Amino acid sequence: MLSLAKASIRHHRGGFAGVFIAVFLCAALITAMGVLIESGLRGGTSPQRLQAADVVVGAPQSIPVPEDLPAVFPERVLLPAGTVEEIEAVPGVQSAVGSVEIPLATADGNPVAAAAWDSAALAPYDLTAGEPPQASDEVAVDASFNTEPGSSIVLSHGGVPSEYTVSGTVEPAEGDNSGPAVFLSTAGAAVLWPHGDSVATVGVLAEPGVSPAKLAADIEAGVSGVVSYTGDRRGDVENLGGAGARSMLLLLSGSLAGVAMMTAVFVTAGTLSLSILSRRREFAMLRAVGAGANQTLGLLVREVLLVSSAAAVLGALPGFWLAGFLGGQFTAAGVIPEGFQLAFSPLPAVGAVLVSVAAAVGASLVSARGTVRAAPVTALREAVTESGRLGRGRIITGLTLLAAGLLAALLPAAVPGSAGLAAAASSILLLVVGAGVLGPWIVTGSLKLMAPLLRSSSSAPLVLAGAGAEAFPRRLAAGIVPLALALALGSVQFFMPATVESEAQRQSRDGVVAGYLASAPGGISPELADAVAALPGVETSTPMAASALLAQTRFLGMDDGVQPVGVQGVAPENLEAALDLGVREGSLDRLAEPGTVAVSTALAYESGLAPGDEFGFRYGDGAEGTAVVVAVYERGLGFGDVTMDNAALLPHTTSGLNDQLLLTAPDANPAELVPALEGLGLTVLDREELDAAGAAERGAESWVNILAMLILLGYLAVSVGNSLVMSTARRRPEMLLLRRLGATNAQLRRMTGAESALMVAAAVVVGTVLALPPLMSIALNVSGQPVPTIQPLVYLALAGGTALLGMGTVAAATRFALRPERNG
Repeated sequence: MLSLAKASIRHHRGGFAGVFIAVFLCAALITAMGVLIESGLRGGTSPQRLQAADVVVGAPQSIPVPEDLPAVFPERVLLPAGTVEEIEAVPGVQSAVGSVEIPLATADGNPVAAAAWDSAALAPYDLTAGEPPQASDEVAVDASFNTEPGSSIVLSHGGVPSEYTVSGTVEPAEGDNSGPAVFLSTAGAAVLWPHGDSVATVGVLAEPGVSPAKLAADIEAGVSGVVSYTGDRRGDVENLGGAGARSMLLLLSGSLAGVAMMTAVFVTAGTLSLSILSRRREFAMLRAVGAGANQTLGLLVREVLLVSSAAAVLGALPGFWLAGFLGGQFTAAGVIPEGFQLAFSPLPAVGAVLVSVAAAVGASLVSARGTVRAAPVTALREAVTESGRLGRGRIITGLTLLAAGLLAALLPAAVPGSAGLAAAASSILLLVVGAGVLGPWIVTGSLKLMAPLLRSSSSAPLVLAGAGAEAFPRRLAAGIVPLALALALGSVQFFMPATVESEAQRQSRDGVVAGYLASAPGGISPELADAVAALPGVETSTPMAASALLAQTRFLGMDDGVQPVGVQGVAPENLEAALDLGVREGSLDRLAEPGTVAVSTALAYESGLAPGDEFGFRYGDGAEGTAVVVAVYERGLGFGDVTMDNAALLPHTTSGLNDQLLLTAPDANPAELVPALEGLGLTVLDREELDAAGAAERGAESWVNILAMLILLGYLAVSVGNSLVMSTARRRPEMLLLRRLGATNAQLRRMTGAESALMVAAAVVVGTVLALPPLMSIALNVSGQPVPTIQPLVYLALAGGTALLGMGTVAAATRFALRPERNG
């Protein structure tokens, strides 16, 4: 049987070439996604400022969540300064150095991270000239500052400039540390460090001969409340972006992998179905000469197994390159930090091969089962024409999928917040697969609409196109469904983030009623906010700080895990003169009371909160907190889901600085006030360009989704082109017969062109109709109006690309099918 399968593959090279391409691309795509998922588990950033430390110790930077990924704290969780002495007492520790990181800005406004001189040994840096800083106004800097010992430089903290004397210059002892480097004296760092008697991390130097891994285990056993890191994992605690990036990468790549896998399997199944349909006459003849249905099916499975195994193994190799490309783009988008190392191992390739082969074999069983079990006479008849009738099971399955997809698409209209948005985004797959199952019905319906035009036409190509579509509805459906899938998926992935961001920007723009907005490089200190409030003409100065909380959310009354939610800290005095949050219930007047918060309508729904309820959460630095809800407001997308007193939030941020100032100065002269603000080191912002809360995160995630969708659409394009080439190439006998009956090549090309135009028109209509329910529901969820933000040029590009792909591929395949016959 195996030798017969090999002979059959050689005989049907054209059909199996299409299957080979589909499985090859499927394996490459799944391998790439698998590498990204593994990187979310094992990848990370290499240490830089702490590279000389054998072990780096930090506080737990996440909390476990049952049946879910750990929830990562967005701010630095600090350690008591006494922890340094406890670690030094552990056997095997040569020395332990507590380190902090202080955000500063140069005179040019460039941000730079400063540390105390004690931590210079952890980089390590060597003093090349001068002396270590001793006084609070002394610093040691690297060569990027182009200064000499004894000179002066200006550095700002929180927008407040200070003059420092350069006591010495340093350079990395080995390697290339990320610069520029600034080291303050111990006293100078203590003045600027906002968290008092605490440290961010502890770098540990081991005694000679002591294993870092064993020392890390001993430290965790001997000191409570700490986590030890060795090797490249030290970069996770040094750069908080590393741990957060892994979680983000795991979530995004896991979501994309699901979409990619379903799409790849769907397209592979469609390609195999075409290949099997083209061999119905062969299967019927085998049955007629005595082959059993199981024997015929076994032969086909062996053929598919041989072809798909070779294709999957070869396809997994470029999947590693694709993963590296995606990783580079994720870095450029800011999703993962610079220097984040992807984790490469054979596991994604093995998984991709197994999934791709299983998908191909499974699809062959489903597609061929009816064909090989049909009576020989029936199979021979259907090899000439196709029946548009669908079995009861297929009809029930298709309608069930469409109903489930429509229900999921409409869920955001009833369920506010992220849960509803996620359901709507995923509903498109159910809708498209349901439409694919009912594909012949779609063709039949399209033909009924086009029948009057085709029947009344005097054009032979149009009449032939109508007859061909009516005789082979499954062949036409095999082209319509993947094209509609590409358009529908692209529309949802492009226009969903555009709709959310458009509403967030509108809320942010309409909610700021202050006359002026100001920011400073690295943040704004409370002292600078007080200085601005004292400027002539300024009535109120409202500082704003942004962070995130971890809160328990619910979905349909059930616990949905711990989710990060955006929080803004604002000075509650005269808040109505600065912000209009669109309060629906309660009042913001009580925000000045200790232990109070206001929440958005989305969070109130997800967490079951109302004014007067107690809201439990964790601050970004891990501290537990509870507060009484005093108001519920509408504009959560623009300003975050939680609003609290600025004085309560700042101590729980890593920098301890504000992000913006909102100023009301109706009687001030702008020509005088703006220069005065700039003289204090502030930048006056344009209200139209003000970013909504979470805009950077949404922008990065949107870019990742767009990039992945472009790759997925590229995969779909190649796969659809492959399927259309197979479908058209198998019509060569039909076209040659028509040519012998008097049809010209030009007429035949117009015939297939008319069929492809019908196919493309149906695909565009179906894809658009399928994309509208989730998009309209998403718009209703975020804005209250069922009008999504659709970018006309993007939609035209998607629809035009669909048309070009469908019609161009069929035209090229037709020319190939009409090539002259060889004699002899």
